Amino acid sequence: MKNLEEILNDINKYINIDKDRQKYASNFVTLRDTIFNKLRKREPFGSIFKGFQLGGSYGDNLKVTKPNEYDLVFHIRFPDNNLISVRKDNDLPGNVHIDLTKVMEKIRKEKQNEVIYKHLLRWVNEKNYLIINKLQSYFFSCFTKAMQELDYRINVNNEVFKLRYTRAGPAHTVEVTGDVDFNYSVDFVPGILLEEKQSILPGVGQWEAIPKPLFLGPKDYTSFRASYYREEHKLIDNKHNLKNALRMLKKFRDAHQNMLKMKSYFIKTLFLWKVKEENYTSYWRKSLPLILIDMFKDMEKSFNHRNLPFFWDSRLNLYQAYSANVLVEMFKCVQSARETLEKANVELTIPLEPRVYRIFCKWRKLKNDNDRNSTVSTEQRNK
Repeated sequence: MKNLEEILNDINKYINIDKDRQKYASNFVTLRDTIFNKLRKREPFGSIFKGFQLGGSYGDNLKVTKPNEYDLVFHIRFPDNNLISVRKDNDLPGNVHIDLTKVMEKIRKEKQNEVIYKHLLRWVNEKNYLIINKLQSYFFSCFTKAMQELDYRINVNNEVFKLRYTRAGPAHTVEVTGDVDFNYSVDFVPGILLEEKQSILPGVGQWEAIPKPLFLGPKDYTSFRASYYREEHKLIDNKHNLKNALRMLKKFRDAHQNMLKMKSYFIKTLFLWKVKEENYTSYWRKSLPLILIDMFKDMEKSFNHRNLPFFWDSRLNLYQAYSANVLVEMFKCVQSARETLEKANVELTIPLEPRVYRIFCKWRKLKNDNDRNSTVSTEQRNK
C-alpha cells in the first residue's frame, strides 16, 4: 500500500511539459523573431526596443499543462532613460508614474532623437507623465501593421500557421493556430526597463513598469504597475520542494471549475510570502505532503480573510475584484482538499486513495496509468 508522499510523487512526475516542449518552443521562437524583426523596422519602436525576457509560468519553470501560453515582456528604454523620475502612485498601491520631464529637456534639441521626441510630446500629459493609452495605441498600430505585412500567417518548417492579434490588459496577444491539435498564444507585454536607483523599493535590481490599465479608468491614465519579476524568480529558485508544491497547487486549481479564478500569480504570491516567513530555514526540505498541506492552509486562510496582499506592496489586495461568493466557493474547495490530504497523510486508506487523485486530476488518468504500468511490470517479473 502506497503512502501519501508516494502518490503525490506519482502525480508530480506527470506534471511536466518536456514531451511537448520542443514542438511549441521552436514555433514560438520563429514567431517571436519574425514579429520583432518587423517591429524593429518601425521608428521609434526600433530605437526604444531593448530586448525581451520570457516570464510567467514558463519562465519560472512552473508550467503544468502544454507549453501553449507564453508571457514575453519586451523592454522599452527611452534616450537618457536614467533621467526618468519614478513617482509613487499614492492612490494605487504597487503602482508608479513615469515622469519624463528631465528626459524631454535633455533630448529636445538633439537631432538623433527628433523622432522619439515628437512621439513623446503626444504620449505625455501636462506633467510629462507617460500616458498608458497613448503608448499602447502606438504599440497597437505597430503590431497591427506587422500582422498585415505577414498576412496574418507564418511559415515554420514549410507549414503555414494562422495568426490572430488581440489586445487585453497590458498584453498584445498573438494566437497561433496550426492543425487540430496545435495552437498556442503569446502575450507580448511592454515593460519600461528601469534601474534599482529608480525604484521606490530598495534592493530590487532592474525592474519594469508595466502599462496595466485600470478597469474603467480615464483615457489619460498614467499609473504603471511595478514588476519585480527577476527578484521573484530569485526568491523561489533553488528551494528544494517549493516548485513541486507550487506546481501541485496549480494542478489542483486546474482540476476544479470553481478554482479557475485563482490566477497563477496569486498562487505564486502565496509562496513568495511563505519564502519571506521561512527565510534562512530548512522549511522547503520538508516532505512534499507537509509543505503541500501547509500551503493549502495558507490559501484557505487568504480566502477566509478575503485578502491576499501584493508581495511588493501589502496595501494592495489581489482579491479586491472578487465577490464574497467567489471567495467562499474557493475557500470550501480548498478546505475540503486540505482535510482529505491531512487524513491521507495520517493513514492512506483504500477509499481515500482515489479522493487524493481527484484533488489534482479531472480524471483518474494518472491512477489508471500507474496501475497499468504496475500490471505490466508484474507480468514481466512473472515470466
